[in-house]
Amino acid sequence: MSFAAFRSNLRQAAFTLRAIGYALANLRPTKRISPAALVEAHAKANPTGAAILFESRRISHAELDRAANRYANALLSLGVRKGDVVALVMDNRPEYVIAIAGGSKIGVVTSLVNTHVGGAQLEHALRICSPALVLAGSEHVAKLDEIRDALPVGLDRVLVWSDGDDHGSIEGATSFDAILERSSEANPGRTRVQKGEDPLLYIYTSGTTGFPKAALWRNDRFFRAAGIFSQVLLRIDPSHVVYGSGLPMYHSSGVVLGWGVALAGGATFAMRRKFSASGHWEDCERFGATHFMYIGELCRYLYNAPPHPKERAHRIQAILGAGLRPEIWEGFQARFAIPKVYEFYGATEGNVGLVNIEGVPGMMGRLLRDHDVFRALPGTAEIERDAEGRAVRAKPGEKGILVGRITRLNRFDGYVDKAKNEEKILRNPLGDGRDYFNTGDLVKLHEGRWVSFVDRLGDTFRWKGENVSTNEVQEVLNRFDGVQESNVFGVEVPHADGRAGMAAMVVDERFDLDGFAEYVKRNLPSYARPLFLRLQREMRVTATFKHVKTDLREDGFDPSKVGDDRLYFLEDRYVPLTEAIHRAIASGEIRL
Repeated sequence: MSFAAFRSNLRQAAFTLRAIGYALANLRPTKRISPAALVEAHAKANPTGAAILFESRRISHAELDRAANRYANALLSLGVRKGDVVALVMDNRPEYVIAIAGGSKIGVVTSLVNTHVGGAQLEHALRICSPALVLAGSEHVAKLDEIRDALPVGLDRVLVWSDGDDHGSIEGATSFDAILERSSEANPGRTRVQKGEDPLLYIYTSGTTGFPKAALWRNDRFFRAAGIFSQVLLRIDPSHVVYGSGLPMYHSSGVVLGWGVALAGGATFAMRRKFSASGHWEDCERFGATHFMYIGELCRYLYNAPPHPKERAHRIQAILGAGLRPEIWEGFQARFAIPKVYEFYGATEGNVGLVNIEGVPGMMGRLLRDHDVFRALPGTAEIERDAEGRAVRAKPGEKGILVGRITRLNRFDGYVDKAKNEEKILRNPLGDGRDYFNTGDLVKLHEGRWVSFVDRLGDTFRWKGENVSTNEVQEVLNRFDGVQESNVFGVEVPHADGRAGMAAMVVDERFDLDGFAEYVKRNLPSYARPLFLRLQREMRVTATFKHVKTDLREDGFDPSKVGDDRLYFLEDRYVPLTEAIHRAIASGEIRL
């Protein structure tokens, strides 16, 4: 073993031991720990220190604690009790944090509803969490009004909380501002009875391929993630300012990585209503941010943006997030003078967490004791098994499905709808009586137990008898000059088996279509080349920048369905995909 490898193993072992020590000391299920407990502790230890910065507002730790008390007392006056659910539909703003902290004081579960969904999806999200109350920011009353007849509670149980000077409401709903005004700031005195095993949040999956599912987060899981990142990895303390980068608070990237990391260290949490590439560096400088949180596409947006005069005028010590792609990693870190990048992997509903503590570009981290990689049958999400029916472990250099062993300490809390849990559990796959959580993510195993992300198994497709990883093709396309972003998927073609590759792309003035065709032919095998291109003004993404593929697949390569987007078809080069070419492909005159 080389000295570098030895040092790497030593660092990983030291981090793992510190993480285990932190978990054992702080995260027992019966330990009386909750966000409210930390809010109260910081209010006593550092009452005038800044807890939240947002736009021109500054909220101290003591002010946050009093506001959370008032919120908790308001809910109690409405008959809400421990274990009840409050569905929260609100933009990123300080009231979001107040709601979670206040609910935590009395054991109320806060259901973090995606503010970008409406209609049937919003109705579904509200229904599956079975709320006692629906609490809406006035900025979102219109979408609730649209489904007023399908709400899971009566209109008298819909509360509206004003957004600054915006006092919009719904006929029949209740003003939460009025209830808060007559509620006491005295501590309701129930924080000490909240335990680590108690439910804290419902966080929804992204729903890129269907209706979102609500995942359960208990107090101890919240602090396992937030606390280890904050206290073991980043060593956050009250002198630090953690900037959430505008990542949505209804997602774990905003509420756990952003506020949770700041809360665990008694630091300041700097908020923005939503991410802005043009405003990011201004915020970092104005708030005095020492750390910011990212997801991969956020980094790509910053990297593709024109130079900003303050992009290096910051105090950033480290950034933490998931999905920073290897093709821009080193360039991003160098351009913006980021000292340390900590990439991690974690699923909203799962029990697998990895951290790349050494900043190795392209790696999610290294497998820990309860992690494994099982080989998958080609082109499927099924585990490969040997003659005895046992799962086959991947070897270094091979790809497989990332899994996590389910133990008493490494629980799989799963979804609120327990019927959905079984499909994510592998029962006794190795014949030793132990069960595993199946992440559904394809990874590549490297020497030293390092793993890199390959694809979500649902995003692969099969063409010409070969399996195509959409993520791997995207990485190749994104390296071409002028391609700002690409989204690769498979589309059905009449008279052909499998799905042909198609890429929706956003490009700039540097993009050369003929040069791109040569690049594709040079860098991708024939079966993996996108036969169809769809050039868009902007990419279709969720609020957490995950690519939405469902609508694109349904549109396919039909010129009548793509509006003003430009379509191209790969012959020797990419040519405009006309109605005539579409008819020829659909009829089988042109065979692919």
